[in-house]
Amino acid sequence: MKTEKIIVSSLQEAVEELKKNYGENAVVLSSRVVKKKRWPFIPFLKTTLLEVTIGIPEEKGEFQRELDERVKVYEELERLKSTLSEVIKSVRLQEEEKEVSKSKEAEDLSLRARRILSRMVYRGVRKEIARKLIEEACGYDIELGKLDFKEEVHESLLGSFRKNIVIEGERIFEETPRIVVLMGPTGVGKTTTIAKLSYLFKRAGKRPGVITLDSYRVGAVEQLRAFINIMELPFRVAGTPDEFLKSVEEMENRDVILVDTAGRSQHDKLRLNELRLFLESLDTHVYLTLSANLSELVMYEVIMQFGMFPIKGLIFSKLDETSYPGNVINVAYRTKLPILCFTTGQTVPDDIVMADYEFLTRLILEEKHELESAGNPPEA
Repeated sequence: MKTEKIIVSSLQEAVEELKKNYGENAVVLSSRVVKKKRWPFIPFLKTTLLEVTIGIPEEKGEFQRELDERVKVYEELERLKSTLSEVIKSVRLQEEEKEVSKSKEAEDLSLRARRILSRMVYRGVRKEIARKLIEEACGYDIELGKLDFKEEVHESLLGSFRKNIVIEGERIFEETPRIVVLMGPTGVGKTTTIAKLSYLFKRAGKRPGVITLDSYRVGAVEQLRAFINIMELPFRVAGTPDEFLKSVEEMENRDVILVDTAGRSQHDKLRLNELRLFLESLDTHVYLTLSANLSELVMYEVIMQFGMFPIKGLIFSKLDETSYPGNVINVAYRTKLPILCFTTGQTVPDDIVMADYEFLTRLILEEKHELESAGNPPEA
């Protein structure tokens, strides 16, 4: 409804003007008394008038168009409701079919085997991988008519891991490579892992030395130098391939040289090629460090991009920062790359576990707090 104001001498005059100029549908909305000059040149002579506010209905066609548009909107909303209802029904039907399929898939497993399968999937192990590991751990039980664990759950699963996942762990202290290089994306904890491994090599009776190629991060060199000086080990910084070769020569009397590298994005091929210049003339054992809280797909992407280097094994850091360590199993199972160790915190030289099948089994079967309260597995 439109509004207009008119000045009249009386309410009757206002009604007559409404009918004459605005039609039968116009209505008086309000009125107020106002003072107007009778003659402009005589300011003190004023007369009393009415200011009337009138309401004029919009044309019927405009109202009808607005009404039609609203009706269309309501009809569209109803169609959307109907479509959404069908989608919800379809999703529920698919979920029901999945549940039926799941139950059929597990029909050949004993109750405890099904429970461990669910446990592994909950912890992040891919269902198809968990199923294969469970099958490997089971034998056919004639009385049950189903697959069941050959021994106790822990021992059976441990045996399955032995057959399907490669572990290096403590063996590196027996078959020690000359040069061990840690690589990986930025922020995965290579520097603290180098310090921890240096301590473990020294404790195992080896004579380690440390070289860092990380001249990019502020404070990275000093952080590592402080750790290594406490352990009274030789330490070198190499900013070029020539400096690196010279540092290796200076540590000729060392049993093992641990090399820390700057974190590089798996997408930064230029920096990766720069790193390759440092290592191409030496026989090195490269271990790729992956954060355990990365998504599985990102882990595969990192492995693929760092594949220009001869990767000998994997280190999984920040195990304490995830409650779903199944990614570790998935990646190790699919790539067949040996697991060297896990790091479980920032404390040096503690918070590191050399990989073994006992720890791996507990990692999947036990809750995080249970694993922490039990402590690290006994050393070999």
